[in-house]
Amino acid sequence: MRYAFLSLTAVLLILSLIIPSFAIDCASESYDISIIDTYSDLETCDITLHSAEQISGLELEVHMEHEGSILDRKTFTIDSIAPGSDITKAFKWNTDDKGDGKYTIKSVISKDGCTIYENAYTFVNGRQTIPRITVDDLVSNSQGFSVMITPQEAVLVDVEYMLMDGSDVIYSGTEKKISIHTQPMEVSKDWNVLLENNMEYSGRIKVKLYSPSVNYIALTEDFTAQDDVFISDTYEDDIGASATIDGISQVPFTGSVRFTVSKQDDNGETVIESVTKKSPVLLNGDDETVETIWEQRLTTGVYSLVIEVIGNDGDILDIEESIIESDYEPAANQGNTTTAQDTNQSPGFLFPVTMIIILIAAFMLSQKREY
Repeated sequence: MRYAFLSLTAVLLILSLIIPSFAIDCASESYDISIIDTYSDLETCDITLHSAEQISGLELEVHMEHEGSILDRKTFTIDSIAPGSDITKAFKWNTDDKGDGKYTIKSVISKDGCTIYENAYTFVNGRQTIPRITVDDLVSNSQGFSVMITPQEAVLVDVEYMLMDGSDVIYSGTEKKISIHTQPMEVSKDWNVLLENNMEYSGRIKVKLYSPSVNYIALTEDFTAQDDVFISDTYEDDIGASATIDGISQVPFTGSVRFTVSKQDDNGETVIESVTKKSPVLLNGDDETVETIWEQRLTTGVYSLVIEVIGNDGDILDIEESIIESDYEPAANQGNTTTAQDTNQSPGFLFPVTMIIILIAAFMLSQKREY
């Protein structure tokens, strides 16, 4: 009996050790998801996942190895991925290792603690080659990005670009088969998504070369999104003023335009009128004209006009100054003048009326006598 009890205990202990291992060792065939693209250097990395089905509650773990040591590790939560869609995660490595040699990027996709997909990507640092191009500069801002590419020889390249909110890629695209010959070439693209004012974003580009083998040059630039417009045209006279403002940001501009007219006199400059007008909402590529009419028409003299565009946060985004010359003089005693003119014109008006009345009376009298 004792032997049977010990045997049953041993079996239960073995099962308790085996069952959890089965629970964690999930079959990767259960989910149709994979990593379809990875790029990394010592500074940055981006990984693209593709799923053929709806999956939720995923975790992506990525780490960099060099000579048997893990240099940095990143973990991302993926709440949900739609069928037939891609999700890209992009980030910066935090490592001081700049040594030569081979580096390995290992990626693991898991669900509920079970590994459902693994991937490895390698790159070599420190191999000295003569580059066919150099990527000289990258500028990212609230409008879009611009990058300058200088060729050492004629090449065809693709420029892949990403707009990132943290590690999430919220906008991406590719300009393909760009021909670059002997002169530096600027490649620019505007973001086509709305940005939030004062939020931190990153612009990332990868220049892809096909020959002699496929490789990339990648750059990432951080920026703070801000509303931005400029004054493209103005008009002003003694009656009023207007300003045409153009949007150059994907942050919606909800600011205003302030018109201030002043006149120089013996006591200095005196503000005659200052009025602020709300602007229509503007985005990159939009333009609107904002106008105002002076409460009192400006009389003869020289005036200075300052037009200021006020941003969402109350900051001055653009300013333009101009001069208004007025020769307008209001008529003195305009009401009395009108009465006098009417009086002077009355005799000339009454004379023909009187003659008509006399002729009508004479005609009627002659008709009466005939009867």
